[in-house]
Amino acid sequence: MAMTTTIVAWESRNQQGGGGGGHGGGGERREHMFEKVVTPSDVGKLNRLVVPKHHAEKYFPLGPAARSSPAGTVLCFEDARGGDSTWRFRYSYWSSSQSYVITKGWSRFVRDKRLAAGDTVSFCRAGARLFIDCRRRAAAVSPSSPSGALIKVQLPVVDEKEASCGRRCLRLFGVDLQLRADAPPALDLQL
Repeated sequence: MAMTTTIVAWESRNQQGGGGGGHGGGGERREHMFEKVVTPSDVGKLNRLVVPKHHAEKYFPLGPAARSSPAGTVLCFEDARGGDSTWRFRYSYWSSSQSYVITKGWSRFVRDKRLAAGDTVSFCRAGARLFIDCRRRAAAVSPSSPSGALIKVQLPVVDEKEASCGRRCLRLFGVDLQLRADAPPALDLQL
């Protein structure tokens, strides 16, 4: 009960302060709050979305009772694109990791929207109404070189002493590789 009261008090305080105006009419102007590019752990088996702390404290502040309670509170979001979808998420503060998270209900949203790492979730509000939307990440740009192109790599002689003994040294991933100076290029990279 105290957790619901906390959110209702926050909503009415923001309405009175001119934070979005009015009571939920269809023509209300939406205020963009924030967006987050979801990570693999946000859409994976952990079944939670970590809300960036500065956005959580600005837009979804938890009162002392809700913050100390592991149950947190429930936030209801409408689908920003319309339709009948209403998304109910448990929102709480995890003191162990000092992070704000959306848990219960999040996995259903991920599944229904087919979210993947790199997609963006955005949060808006109109008065006391909350909205959620998502968009796919931009498609990867294909390389301009044709597939199967070869690049020859010439390894430079680093030191005169190495050149005189007919050997070169290449450091690769922390390992020194000894190469013969008279050998043809050993690396042909295919893109």
